[in-house]
Amino acid sequence: MAHKAKAFLSVLQSLRLIILFFLGFLLAVDSVEAGKRKQKKKRKSTGSRFQPVLSRLENADSPEFRQLLNRWNDLKKGKKAGNTSVLILGDSHNQCEDFGIAFSRYLIDSLQIPSAGRSFVFPYPLARTSHRSDMVFGPGRDWHGCRFTKEENECEWGLAGWTAHFNQDSTSFSWKNSRGNFQKGDGFILLSPEKSAGQFQVWMKDSTGTKTEMLYNPKLAGYSAFLSGMSNEIEFILKKRFSEAEFVLQGIVRKPANEGVSLGISGTNGARLDHYLQNPDFQRHLRVINPALIIIALGTNDAFSGNFNPETTRQALQELLTKIKASIPEAAILLVGPPDHCMRKRIVNPKTAKVNAVFSEIAEMLDFVFWNQQKSMGGKGAILAWRSKGLATKDLVHFTPDGYSLQARLLGRALRLEF
Repeated sequence: MAHKAKAFLSVLQSLRLIILFFLGFLLAVDSVEAGKRKQKKKRKSTGSRFQPVLSRLENADSPEFRQLLNRWNDLKKGKKAGNTSVLILGDSHNQCEDFGIAFSRYLIDSLQIPSAGRSFVFPYPLARTSHRSDMVFGPGRDWHGCRFTKEENECEWGLAGWTAHFNQDSTSFSWKNSRGNFQKGDGFILLSPEKSAGQFQVWMKDSTGTKTEMLYNPKLAGYSAFLSGMSNEIEFILKKRFSEAEFVLQGIVRKPANEGVSLGISGTNGARLDHYLQNPDFQRHLRVINPALIIIALGTNDAFSGNFNPETTRQALQELLTKIKASIPEAAILLVGPPDHCMRKRIVNPKTAKVNAVFSEIAEMLDFVFWNQQKSMGGKGAILAWRSKGLATKDLVHFTPDGYSLQARLLGRALRLEF
């Protein structure tokens, strides 16, 4: 009996040694794997420290640009300055309007340049698409939208790349200015293709209830009227004249009565450079809006393209700039390169730097101003650091409102150096 007990204890001792050895092996493996994970994480974070820099504007001695800065300086001194308006043309980064609104506030608050409010807007809610802005539109029932980045769509787009369509008997929608009042003498234009001329009766009603009929003016590319008094909200009323009529809205232009920098923002989800070459009324609308400075903030979707070719991008950019310059020859042009971003597998897009190089090359060749947004963010891989700070969204392409605000301030500071 004692012999059996002794044998049993020996077996238990052996099992104990085996278990201890196995546990030790597992701990060793886990330690090695933890080291690998730590090393991998360290490699991933290399080059992605949060280090935005003050990237100066390239070719800032462009004659048109210097003239614009002189006019802005006259505005600061209370002098009459003429045309000082800004139009931002871009993609989804601009459709949300955070960047443009923050840039406008920088001009007002930091550079002390008087503001004249908004100039060009597209009422995105009428097109049933995303919108984040200090402008309020509503209610706009029974409308539908059309976007130039969808190949199956064929619409008479204008500058916005969007159209909103209505074919019921009557409707109304409003534009509320949440940051101030519309002024007496402000001109308003509902941009619409010429086929819409006379198909609807259109009125503009201010907050006092005063109605003014808007008549179609081919030279202004839409229905136009002047505001008879100050108002914090404008209601547009449409009534069909013919049973088959359809109202096509390409955007709203406001011509401020007061002096100051007015801001127009146009952005379309998914827009590439070549998309803007498809717009039948693009140049027509540019002439109506007539900005003193046009900021072209494109290139992200060009860098995303699977068949990206620097030469194709160069040709599209040159053709777009040729159209713009032919329409508004006295305007200053500022090219804003695409920001740093990642592709679908969270890989920093190597083509972003190539698109920025094309923008820089064309700007120097044509004597336009260029701002390297990727460099200003901190260079390649900076998007990872911006995400860690809550400044970029989880898709590592777009930004939070605070992120767009920081981008706008970085551009504003680059402008301040030239001012």
